[in-house]
Amino acid sequence: MDDLRLVRELGDEVPLATPVQLAPARARLLAAMPVTPAVTSLTDSRHRARPRWRLLLSGVAAVGVAAAVASVLVLAPDLAPDQVGGGVSVAKADPTQVLHSAAAAALRLPDTIPNPDQYVYLRSQDGQEVYESWRSVDGTRDGLVRKTTAGSSEEIPLPGCRNGRAAFVKGGQVDPNRTEPCTPRPAYRPDLPTDADALRVYLIEHGNGVPGDTNSFAKDVLGLGQEYLRPASRAALYEAAAGQPGLRVVEHAQDGAGRPGIGIAWPSTSGKGETVLVFHAQTYAYLGIAATSAVLDLAVVDQVGQTG
Repeated sequence: MDDLRLVRELGDEVPLATPVQLAPARARLLAAMPVTPAVTSLTDSRHRARPRWRLLLSGVAAVGVAAAVASVLVLAPDLAPDQVGGGVSVAKADPTQVLHSAAAAALRLPDTIPNPDQYVYLRSQDGQEVYESWRSVDGTRDGLVRKTTAGSSEEIPLPGCRNGRAAFVKGGQVDPNRTEPCTPRPAYRPDLPTDADALRVYLIEHGNGVPGDTNSFAKDVLGLGQEYLRPASRAALYEAAAGQPGLRVVEHAQDGAGRPGIGIAWPSTSGKGETVLVFHAQTYAYLGIAATSAVLDLAVVDQVGQTG
């Protein structure tokens, strides 16, 4: 089937507002495309090729078609159920199978390593608020957070850490006369294990909470789910999560943007309710946290303000 015919069929046969139905056709289109791991600047042939990575967690036919001509390497996790290995219907799913399928889907993504001078771009939504962030890959360059709600936006600088010092920010503004001690906080961690058991140990040793605490482990899994991970590390994350006892399936979950999916409820030890991770019900792409947040776009870009 040629691309133009595929485009016509996407427009004629599939409603643009239902990404679930578009997933199989988009997956076939992407599978037929040559994958180029790097992009060379057209304005300066002397520059080395720079990998440009983008993960689209939602979209319509136009996004899939644009991927064929864009200069950004697009990773589309919206794979058909028969391409993720072991996909099952929501009604018959169990949490372990869902997470295993999410891991299998992650392993099918192209493996691209960001350059130290690039940025990880994240766009997320929490109800009516949309957040965008540009974080330095190696943690040394100045980044930015932008919050947009009700037509207004607010920007907060993210100073890079260089030589142990970073610019001082107060009230959302950089004080040009002050700096403070710092440690670089890279947006990309190349040292993350690619084995589920090793990653679980890593999270216990480097997590943000109490080692061995269920809630702390859940927060670490959620945090990593919103970061750029190489495919093997992302798969290991889901496999590590699958080993957590007490998980259950929520068949009709919605992320923070209202997108429907299949939820994995994380047991709570604090008595304050469960945390529910939401995955696409057919492709097993991670969507966000039920009724709390949604990951809309995740990309590696060259500069602050660029979105892919």
